[in-house]
Amino acid sequence: MARLLPLRADPEIAPGDPRLVDVDSEAADEVFEALSSRTARRILSVLYDDARTPTEIREEVGTSLQNVHYHLDKLQNAGLITPAGTGYSEKGKEMTVFAPTNESVVLFAGDERQQSLLRGVLTRLVGAIVLLAGATLGLQYALANWFVQQSGAETAGADAAADGAMAAEEAARTTATAAASAAGNAPFLDPALAFFLGGSFIILLAISWWAYQQA
Repeated sequence: MARLLPLRADPEIAPGDPRLVDVDSEAADEVFEALSSRTARRILSVLYDDARTPTEIREEVGTSLQNVHYHLDKLQNAGLITPAGTGYSEKGKEMTVFAPTNESVVLFAGDERQQSLLRGVLTRLVGAIVLLAGATLGLQYALANWFVQQSGAETAGADAAADGAMAAEEAARTTATAAASAAGNAPFLDPALAFFLGGSFIILLAISWWAYQQA
């Protein structure tokens, strides 16, 4: 029988921009206190992998549900996590889905000018990487469609040429030769991966140059 309620809804709130926490601030005291336990750090790490309900966190971390709720409260009070949706247990009980408040959290020591510079670097870096990842997925999808079309065209050509034993044998030899040639000429690195790595390198250079000019 199909479930009327989903086990977990998609998060309704996306993580915000990277957060800088000055080590001399009161916010840093709350962060250090919330993360003083290894279990709390494990819970935060799990939530950065994927938004989860307390029950899912308990199964992932391997502790009691009461302990999970205790650390969730401390992490939320420190501003590290936030309610991001609603899920349901097997019995239909409503549960809160928790997710990180920010894309990343960086502890920082320095003056306000350096803090502003670091925030600018992190914001630009995260935004550029997200755009690059989207472009890479688009390229990978386009390449996959192109290979499928090429494979279909070769198959149709082979079927049309296979009229008789001699033609079939010739087509088989041609196909084997083409496959060997393609294997020999295959790129050492996946084109989409090469695009992402090259783009990441360019982004790092551009942001490094921007930070150098701002310093």
